[in-house]
Amino acid sequence: MSNAAPTPGDRNSPTGTDGPGNQAPKAPGTSTPGTSTPGVPASDASTRRERSGKPGRAAKQPKAAKPYKSSDDWGVFRAVVIGVGILVAGFGLYNLITGTAGLPDSSGGEVDPTLESQYRFFAAMMVGVGAAFVAIAVKFQWANMLWLVCLMVFLGGIGRVLSWAFSGTPHFTFIVLMIVELAFPPALLVWHRFIAKTSDLRREYSQQAGGDAGIAGGSR
Repeated sequence: MSNAAPTPGDRNSPTGTDGPGNQAPKAPGTSTPGTSTPGVPASDASTRRERSGKPGRAAKQPKAAKPYKSSDDWGVFRAVVIGVGILVAGFGLYNLITGTAGLPDSSGGEVDPTLESQYRFFAAMMVGVGAAFVAIAVKFQWANMLWLVCLMVFLGGIGRVLSWAFSGTPHFTFIVLMIVELAFPPALLVWHRFIAKTSDLRREYSQQAGGDAGIAGGSR
């Protein structure tokens, strides 16, 4: 027996589609994908799709954290240390060349060879201290040596105090030098510690901000 030929409206037809007369009516308020709902503006429909969280919504990318630069915090400090080193080395070089004749209270009389030898020796040490300041500022991996050099200068100021106490009042120029040698090294070390602590806090904040931005970007 042969089967009956399928009619155009039969659901079991080879085409797998309903006939023109057998299509199901659409419910009011529904729309075919890619078309807007009758009575609803297209802008409202797109807004609803964005609120529903469907793919295609442009996610706002988090701003990258500004990279931390430690050199920004140490520039002025290095310049000051270099200036101090040049000043100290220049003063020591002057004393090394002129000897005791370059002292303000020298009378220009007979020279004591022993005193002259000792004076020029310590003048050379002053040149070395100034060079150490410059080297520390340029090669900042040696920043811990700054504490030792400042201690040497501070002890020199203590020596001037002892000289004043046991031998009398020196020329006012050396009183000024004594005050600078006693006050400047501690101030420089406090400044160094302050900048180091501030730099550590800024570095931690920069790293934390960058980590939070990465987590926020990954969660999106």
